[in-house]
Amino acid sequence: MFSSNDRTPVAIPQQHARPFRHRLKDWRLGLCLAVTWTVLLAAPLGTAPAMAQAQKQTADSASGSSNPSPENTETDAAADDNADATTDPTLSPPASITDPSNPFDVPRFVLKSTSAYSAYQRGFYLTAFALATKLAGLGDVPSQTLLGNLYLDGSGIPQDFKEAANWFALAADQGDREAQFSLGMLYARGQGVDKDLQKALGWFEKAAAQNQKNAQFNLGLLYLHGQLVEQDTTKALDLLTKAANQGVAEAQYTLANLYQSDYFPTPNVDQAAYWMQQAAQNGFLDAQLEYGLMLFQGKGVAQDFAAARAWIKQAADAGSILAQNRLARILARGYGEPPAPVDAAKYYLLSKRAGKTDDWLEKFFKELPDAEKQLAIKELGSRTFW
Repeated sequence: MFSSNDRTPVAIPQQHARPFRHRLKDWRLGLCLAVTWTVLLAAPLGTAPAMAQAQKQTADSASGSSNPSPENTETDAAADDNADATTDPTLSPPASITDPSNPFDVPRFVLKSTSAYSAYQRGFYLTAFALATKLAGLGDVPSQTLLGNLYLDGSGIPQDFKEAANWFALAADQGDREAQFSLGMLYARGQGVDKDLQKALGWFEKAAAQNQKNAQFNLGLLYLHGQLVEQDTTKALDLLTKAANQGVAEAQYTLANLYQSDYFPTPNVDQAAYWMQQAAQNGFLDAQLEYGLMLFQGKGVAQDFAAARAWIKQAADAGSILAQNRLARILARGYGEPPAPVDAAKYYLLSKRAGKTDDWLEKFFKELPDAEKQLAIKELGSRTFW
């Protein structure tokens, strides 16, 4: 040993001298115990038993124990195996990491064929346009049709019928039924293309053959009235029924009127009432009024004044002038309920304001007491949605 002042050896009594390997072992044990206690003090309470076990294993290792337990031997062997596995570059990465370039499995945007239409449905038109443009360039036919619709409606971008026609034509040539119908409508109206009814008819036929409901309705009307094609009531009825079964309210209303018209030798009022009800429930304004009148008259259905009043009121409140006039007459007379003169006057004035004249209702209104007249006028003024 050396002192701090010189390099002269200092003698150590023999009884206190210990071999250097023993002193090194004591130093290693002390250092390991100090580190273990530091970790124990900093660790959560739940980890203390584990730390105690670690301390025991550290002491055993430092003391040079040559008889490890079978459990420790197995654990050490497994650890060695894992170490070899992670250092072997020929083996696959751990199963928990699905992509080595994305070790934290952060979700990545994937452009799907439905991405553009999903954005369109949610009203994100600029996003839909950007995604549809990319997908259309990759050959996605529905996205080409969507671009046509965006240009047709001017949704998020300037309206451009010519661009709409170009995109519809591209998709229609590849068999997209929606594009075929839309392109037919552009030819029928002369929007973005020269007006050509024969081309419109051809695209309607292609789309209808693929069960496109609006094409079936329009083609059915052409066969019904003999426009561009030879009149064929049977074919018209078939096409209109197909469209009506798919929920086209205009087709349902057309069928209802067709079944009670002179197109048939004997009108079928039951079928007429059925399709009128379907159209009314589908929100078709004229059908709501006419179905109400069918209920009022018991035509094709059981007579029901209350239901009739409800359907006619629905149409009247939605803005049907004729429904307002008919409802005023019903309320003035009652029909199954006590008359409601103030409400009758209110609906009469509403229809009169829109230009519908009615001598009977005008006389009825003039004969009302002044108080009821003023009340009807006041209530009419408070209904701002009219």
